[in-house]
Parts: sequence; structure tokens; C-alpha cells
Amino acid sequence: MSARAGKLGAWSARRRVIAEWVLVALAVSAMVVALVLTRATERADNVVFDTVSGWGVRAPHEDIVVVAIDNRSLAELGRWPWPRARHQALLESLARYGPRAVAYDVLLVEPDLTPGADDALASALTAGPPVFLPLTFDVPGPDGAPYEVLAPIAPLAARAAGLGQVNVDFDSDGVIRRTYMVERDGERAWPHLMAFMQAAAEGTPRPASAGAAAGPARAPLLREAPLLVSFAGPPGHFRTVSFVDVVNGATPAEFLRDKLVLVGATADGLGDRYATPLSHRTEIMSGIELQANLLDTLLTGRAIAPAGPSQLLAFSLTPLVLALAGFLLLRPRANLLLGGALVAATIVASAVLLLQAQVWAPPTAALAGLILVYPLWSWRRLEATSAYMLQELRAFSQEPDLLSALAQRRGGPPTDVIDRQVALMHAAIDRARDLRRQVLDALQGLPDATLVTDLAGQVLIANREAEALFGDDPAGRPVAQLVASLSPEAGTLDLAGEAADAELIVPDGRSFAIRRTPLSEAGGDQVGWIVRFTDVTALKDAGRQREHILELLTHDMRSPQVSILTLLGSSEAKAAVAAPVADRIAGYARRTLSLADNFVNLARAEADAYAAEVLDLGEVLLDAVDDLWPQSSARQIAVVAAETDGEVLVEGDRALLTRALINLVDNAIKYSPAGGRVDCAVRIEDGQAVCTVADQGEGMSPAQLANLFKRFHRVRPKGGERIDGVGLGLSFVHAVVQRHGGRIDCASTLGQGASFTVRLPLASA
Repeated sequence: MSARAGKLGAWSARRRVIAEWVLVALAVSAMVVALVLTRATERADNVVFDTVSGWGVRAPHEDIVVVAIDNRSLAELGRWPWPRARHQALLESLARYGPRAVAYDVLLVEPDLTPGADDALASALTAGPPVFLPLTFDVPGPDGAPYEVLAPIAPLAARAAGLGQVNVDFDSDGVIRRTYMVERDGERAWPHLMAFMQAAAEGTPRPASAGAAAGPARAPLLREAPLLVSFAGPPGHFRTVSFVDVVNGATPAEFLRDKLVLVGATADGLGDRYATPLSHRTEIMSGIELQANLLDTLLTGRAIAPAGPSQLLAFSLTPLVLALAGFLLLRPRANLLLGGALVAATIVASAVLLLQAQVWAPPTAALAGLILVYPLWSWRRLEATSAYMLQELRAFSQEPDLLSALAQRRGGPPTDVIDRQVALMHAAIDRARDLRRQVLDALQGLPDATLVTDLAGQVLIANREAEALFGDDPAGRPVAQLVASLSPEAGTLDLAGEAADAELIVPDGRSFAIRRTPLSEAGGDQVGWIVRFTDVTALKDAGRQREHILELLTHDMRSPQVSILTLLGSSEAKAAVAAPVADRIAGYARRTLSLADNFVNLARAEADAYAAEVLDLGEVLLDAVDDLWPQSSARQIAVVAAETDGEVLVEGDRALLTRALINLVDNAIKYSPAGGRVDCAVRIEDGQAVCTVADQGEGMSPAQLANLFKRFHRVRPKGGERIDGVGLGLSFVHAVVQRHGGRIDCASTLGQGASFTVRLPLASA
């Protein structure tokens, strides 16, 4: 797979992960929103509410006292229902004790059979502290009415300090956790009985009430101002005195003075008992204790407000958002810890809000989202990972296998999806192992000492030649340390920078060329280096021998020839040697000098380092033309250099380029007829610098053009005329042009001259 294909595959995998994440996030978020809005988890939330409520048991309000119509009172005062005289006796006794207010939680909806008993009780209602009586509703009412008000009889309703509803609201599990402080019918409203007691305790105006509300029901009842009761404790938690003890005056006066007295039934069989969050399995709470808990909630300011829809959605979705963010940012183990922490934090946050802020935020929807999102995400990631792995394994199996001819396939044909995946995995692992073995074998087979390192230069793998060079296993050691062990001068080498090549001479005289090559992964990112130590001692020796030969040619061979020419020019030689013979000897000497010079120039053009500079190719051509003015003038040949349109800048060695153009112009002069013309020009063409030299000679055949730039090849002019030269001039030009990254061509036709074209890259701006 190419690097581009690898990157595209990685990007496709990342997009798949994001798409899976978005789908999981939308699905689970929609489920959480649905659970919140439909209250589908209400039963589970109630369990949490009841458990946390048990953690908040506290001392009851000190001003609340319950006067209980208990079993002992029934035993001493008679069976229920009691005549009005019993209630009158209690109210008269309470008047002597002097409580702050009384809530008489007994429904007195029917008249007493004893004449004058109801009026006597009505008088007792106003003889002492304010007394508030309860009313309730019968839903539906008679004759198709939406409801019927069940209020105290008229004499009692008229003399009571206030009438308040005592309706209860059962949750789906039959437990009472909340109440509604107002029940409304169109314009008529009935506050709760405990709202009157709160006003009496705090000295605030009593709430307005529709009272007995005689007449037919006008519209269905609407419940307003929901309030979750913050239960102070289980049944029997509030201070309680027996009804009969108050009537008989057996209760200490300070026990009831300036207190908030709640009168109600607690005896068995009276039916006014309810299950509450703090009720045990065998213990339920009486209605009057339920009212006491509600009054305690109001007086202590611990009324629990249910979280609104928007608040509950934010509370339920926040843990999910954090978990989803963790899926993209954290590792699986960290995500597991995060999930446990979010579950615990959600429960703790719900409990803290309930106990400290008196806000009920049910946690079950949030917990359901967390519990669902982890397996769902794990399943989708496993599914996506499996699909991606299968796709990559198939692509890998279709790539060219260098060892396919040698590989031995194991096992039979796959039988199912899992078996196919396992077969592909086995094949990929086998190929990876084979390739690893092949790479190691190829590394061991290299003739040079070779190291494979990480980006920091730490050796990972070394071949046998490297072990022999450095004395022991180099693995795990830095390259710089290994090189320093070879030569104390290795500290000057830049093995950590960008320089790719370096040269090292060890004390025993050996020379090594050190080359670093980047090692990249399939995606194209560099992961390390391949460092090769090539022994170039023999090449160095050959180079030194070459220099010695060049010195021999430039000095030892030139000196005798120069001496011969000098001797032939002396008067003694002119007298002793005949002129034809002297001319021939001088010609041979000049040919030998030319051969030595051309050979040396060609060798240096092919091997020596160039001194590059930016120069104008037009100026170089003019220098070459000026240098050959004596030769062109001697043969009356016009060498015309066309003017250039601005500078034609190239980067190269001025001396070598000048020598190359001199050779081209010199050849044109040599092969042009006397009195002829040589045209030279420099221009920019197709983004390159172009120099042309054209003569008016006899031209060349295709066979001659094919061997034109070979060493010691010369073109003989028609008629056998002898032209000076040894056949190295054009080889030199060809070598110089190629070393400058250019190209030289020749176009020629017999009888029409020849045109040489040199193309060089323009200098970079």
C-alpha cells in the first residue's frame, strides 16, 4: 500500500470513528431525553429518593406537638366515631393550655345526633387559640359533577379560623412523597391546611380560601404548587400526647403552651394511614404524622422542589456528555474508571441536591444513559474495529507478496466469518514474519556495516559487518558513541544533523564513507535512520594514484615536450636540423602537449568538485570568442556572437564552462572553410539557457554523429585534410555539460555544416 493510500485509510478510519460516535451520542441522548420527559424511570427514582431521604433524618421542629386519638383514648373514651362532646372537651382543655394554633385533622362532615352538640362545639372553636379544620373532595361528585366538596358542617365551618384541604397524592408505587399546596377550581382556590398553620406560626396573613364552597362544582380540580415533603423521621418521630391525657389535664402545661398542635387519629383501624419514604415494611405513617412532617418541612424551609424539565435534562445529559468526550480523548482503562466515577458522581450529586439544596433531580435517567452508552459504544467500536481490520487484512492480502512463490499456505478453506477473519489474520502475521525475516537476511547480506536506529540515533538492529567493525553487538548503543570508539576525531562529525554523508578516517588508515538514509513507515512519517559505513579505502587509494598520474601528465610529460620545442627554436637546432624535420618534430611535440592537456582537463571535468557561481552565459561565450580571435583571424573566419536580450544566468564553474565553449568554437573554426563564418548565440528557451555554435563546414553523416562524443574519436574532413587534435575536446564538453545538469546535441547534414546546442538549467532566483 502506498503512503497516500495509508493516509487515506487512516482518515477513513477516523471518519468512521467520528460517525460511530455521533450515532451513539444521538441514540443514547434521545433515550435519556425520552426517559426524562416521560418519567419512565419514576419507580427507580422513587427508590433512590426514599433511600436518600432516610439519610436526612433530623430532629423535628420543637413547636410541633401531635395530640393523638390513639388506642388508649379509644379504650377509655369509647368507640369511634365520638360524639361532639368529646371534641368539645378537648378544645376546651386546649384553651386552658394556651397553644399558638390548632389543626383539628378530623372530618366533621355530618351533624351530631345530640341536639345543640354542634353549636356547643362551634362555640368551643372560638374559645381559645385559632382552630383550623380540614376539608377534602370526593372525585367525581354526584350526578356527573367533577367533584364534591366534603367540608365541615355549616356551624363548624362558620366558626373555624380557616378551612384547608388535606388531600394526599399517591405515587405510582402507592407511596406518598408529595402534596399540592393549592387545589383550584376556576376562580376558587383551597390552600392546604398546613398553610394556615404556617401562617399562624410565622405571624403572617392567613391564605385566602374558598371555604366550604356551597354549590355545584364548576370545573375539574387543578392541583398547583407541588411540594415534595422532606420527612423529618419515621412514624413516631414527633412529640405526641394522648387525646385522653389532654382532656383529663394529665399533660404538663409547658408541653402544649404556645405550641402548634395537630389533632388526629393514630389508632389502629381508623384507616388514616399511609406508606411514606421512611415507613418500614410493617410500619406505616398516620395521616396526622404526615401533616406534622409537612408542617415541619414548611417551618424549616426544607421544602423540596422538583427540578424543572430543562434543569433535569441538563442534569441527566451532563454525565453522558462527559462520558462521550472521554471516548474520544481517553484510553479504554481510563474510560472505565471515568464511567464508574460518573455513576458515583451522579448519585452523590442527586443526594447532595436533595439533602442540602432541597432540589430533587432524579438520577435514574442519567444512570441509564451511562449504563447503556458504555456497552453500546464498546459494541460499535468492536464492530467498526473488526470491519476495519478485515478491510485492511484483505487489502494487505492483495498486495504483492515478495515471498509468495516460497510461502506455504497452511490450513483448509475458511468455514464462517470468524474463520475467514482468523485465516486473514494468520496470513498477515505469517507475511509480516516472513518480511521481517527477509529484511533481517537482506541486512545481514549487505557487504557494508549497516545500523538501523531510531530518530534519536539509538541502534536497534546491526548486521554482522557492523558487529565485526565495532567489536561487539552495537544494539542499544548510540551511533555517536560507536563512531567515537573508531576514531578520536569522530566528535567533529555531524551525525545528528541534516547532513546525509560524512567521511571518517580511523587510526589504522582505513577510510569510511558514512551515509544516513531516512527510515519511514507505510504512512510516510520518518521513524528512524539507516546508517551505512562503506569502506572506501581502496577508492581513496585509486584516487591518489589518479592524482599521481595526472601530475605525471601535467608535469613529467609536458616538460620534455616543452624542452623539445624550446630546443628546436634555438639557433643551434636551426643550423643542425633541416627545417622540414624540425617542423615535423615540433608538430609531434605539440600533439603530445595537446593530448596531455586534453586528457587532464577531461579527467578533472569528470571527477573534480566544481566551484559553482552564478554567471552570465553570454559573457562566457564572448570570452571564448575573444580567446580564439588569433585562430579565426589567421583563417579569415568571421566568428559572430549574436547579442542577447538581457542576462542569461546559469550556475556553474566559470573556468570549465569557458573551456567547453572554447572547444566548441575552436572546432567550428577548424572545420569551417577559410573565409567562412561561425554563428554563435545565447538565449532562453523553454525555461533553459541555450547556447548554439554553428559552422559552414562539410557536415557529418549519421554514423559520424553517433560516435561524436566518444573519446579519441575524430571526424576526418573530405579530401583527407589533416586537422590538429586528439579527439578529446568534445568528450570534455560533453562531460562538463552533463556535470552541470545540462545536455548537448549536434545537428548536421553532409555538405551543410554542423550546429552544436548546449542546454543548461537557469540559475534559481
